[in-house]
Amino acid sequence: MSNLGLIIKNEYLTDIRAKSFWISTFIVPVLMVAFGGFAGYMMAESDTAMAVADKMGPEADGEFTVLKGLGLLCGLFLCLFIMMYGSAIFTKVKTEKTNRIVEILATCVSGRTMMLGKIISVGLTGITQMLLWGVLIGIFLFGIFLVFPVEIPWGEILTYDYIMAVVWMVLYFIGGYIFFGSLYAAVGAMTDKNNENQEYMAVLTFILLISFYISEYAVDHGETLFVRILTYIPFTSPTIGAVNAVTQSSPIWESLIGLIVLYIFAWIAMAFAGKIYTSSILLKGKKFSPKDIITFIKSK
Repeated sequence: MSNLGLIIKNEYLTDIRAKSFWISTFIVPVLMVAFGGFAGYMMAESDTAMAVADKMGPEADGEFTVLKGLGLLCGLFLCLFIMMYGSAIFTKVKTEKTNRIVEILATCVSGRTMMLGKIISVGLTGITQMLLWGVLIGIFLFGIFLVFPVEIPWGEILTYDYIMAVVWMVLYFIGGYIFFGSLYAAVGAMTDKNNENQEYMAVLTFILLISFYISEYAVDHGETLFVRILTYIPFTSPTIGAVNAVTQSSPIWESLIGLIVLYIFAWIAMAFAGKIYTSSILLKGKKFSPKDIITFIKSK
């Protein structure tokens, strides 16, 4: 097995054996359902909130469709998962930098390989967690259907539009995760203290939040020039491009070009982050300035 494969295997097994992984796997879905139920109840009891919801409802901007509903969920989940797993990469890289293991690894493995191992292992951990959530949801729904028999219209669910919506979401998520994951890894490699480089983390979080809010706007206005331009910008295309593809607001060729541009910039981000990671991973006790970052990028 290659060095990269060994790093991925070790990181992945370490993550899924941790108690925190299993606690979050079982607790997070419960908290999300509880929060959604509580928020829905509070909104239903608020006359002002319901009045605002009526004014912003589907009839205000056209007919509501299932694909638009999927687009809303798509923007939310892609932004949430990229932010969550990107932060996990940042924490993992920063933690490794504070111990001596990285010094041993650096003698036999390149910094870019170590960084790529972190990104892939966290991604596999995230996929495992989402699959477990899917199993839990399936068991829950199966129990409900046993108590309240419901005929599932598989012919209406397994249609070309819905299958392609899932495909677009997966493809954009992979590209967005690699792009932002590389940036999170670079930021994590530049610090070994908890109170440093928080401004970089704040910038990445702010970009993702802006991308999320614009993606919600794109559900009903995906055909506008402003939204279509943002589908070609890698900082916003993981959510906005996915929403446009899912809701079919843009032609397939535009979605494909946006996806290709995203993957090109994801590769550039990996190369950019790899240089920073390799140059800064062994440097401790120093807060790197933008000038230092430029020096790392210029290094061979």
